[in-house]
Amino acid sequence: MSVVVAIKENGKVTIGADSQCTRGGTRRTLSNPNNYKVWKVLDAENCLFAQVGLVREANIIRVARDLVPEMAQLKGKVDFSFVVKRLVPRMFEELEEYRAIKKGDNPPEFESSFLFAYKDKLFYISGNATVIEIDDYVAIGSGECEAIGSLLSTEGEACEDRIKKAIKASAASDIYVDYPIVITDTESCEFKVFYEKDLIK
Repeated sequence: MSVVVAIKENGKVTIGADSQCTRGGTRRTLSNPNNYKVWKVLDAENCLFAQVGLVREANIIRVARDLVPEMAQLKGKVDFSFVVKRLVPRMFEELEEYRAIKKGDNPPEFESSFLFAYKDKLFYISGNATVIEIDDYVAIGSGECEAIGSLLSTEGEACEDRIKKAIKASAASDIYVDYPIVITDTESCEFKVFYEKDLIK
């Protein structure tokens, strides 16, 4: 699993993630930017996705085009209704086309959890297509409980510091969470990488 933490504050969304990937009894660090658990949406400004779960599902959504059409951005239509009625169905289309999920008698589901952020809006998207708009902060993945506990105790601090502390708390007790920590935000969409030694004071 993993942990991804996001905070909505000061007119933007800041997102951080750990960098560990596990397969069976092995683990590896995802240091290549193409493998980060948070990424900028193609052809969209001020727009980020983050994911925990199956790497294949992240691969497909990461390279998908037309998830957030320019016209929707220009008209200010990237909102809760857009995510429910346009974005999530497009995600399913992409995952079905590339055989990451299968159609069956039951409604299809993907196995990952996603966060979608646009400017100052933040949404949690579950595998069964449930969409929850987040008002303040959220954590997803196996380390989410530790992360949420940390976030509750750091209210009022700078977003980036809160995220580093939350992921540090997760890494301290969850074997599926590890450094480095990757952080970005919807304002700059530039990535910062922090290693464990950077957090030791």
